[in-house]
Amino acid sequence: MDVLERAGDIDQALLAAPHDQTNRQFIAAWLRWRAPGRRLPKRSAAELGDIKPLLPRVVLIEFAGADDIRIKVAGSQLRDHLDFEATGRSFAEITPPEHWPLRRWRLTQMATWPCGSCMINHDTQTRGGEGVTFETVTLPLEPDGPGKPRLLISNVAVIGGIYEPPIKGRPQLFRLSSEFRFLDLGAGIPDRLEP
Repeated sequence: MDVLERAGDIDQALLAAPHDQTNRQFIAAWLRWRAPGRRLPKRSAAELGDIKPLLPRVVLIEFAGADDIRIKVAGSQLRDHLDFEATGRSFAEITPPEHWPLRRWRLTQMATWPCGSCMINHDTQTRGGEGVTFETVTLPLEPDGPGKPRLLISNVAVIGGIYEPPIKGRPQLFRLSSEFRFLDLGAGIPDRLEP
């Protein structure tokens, strides 16, 4: 199998990874942003118009180092669901402390390996208590120049349950997903899911 065939197979597997159609659209846009022969798209190549309908649930994460991971932008739909504004906040401060080492490791792998991820999370902290299931796809963006931080971009899609607003007064935290897997972007994936 030559390099182009392998790259095509990896792209097809990536497109098939999520359950949600909008996550597949998100991945297709990310693939279009890549220059020929490149594994990752540059930050400047990301055409947000390609994902305009998804922007209310897109998260842009700035990875300046394993201890400096910030949410650069979180879409308005996510703010409504979480019942707090995540934009500008450190991932460490909105992650339960006992989950931070694992989340930090996974985000570091995605930013530096590089690889993507697909995760499923069932949130039961909704007003009706029935809960809603989310699928999140995260993919890296290469910085435009030396010394600039790498970015991760995520799309969060509802894949099950009926969307309900969050319960009032819930903790301002991003919980770990119940299912998580790395996605191969051409460099392989880590051989484990935990540090």
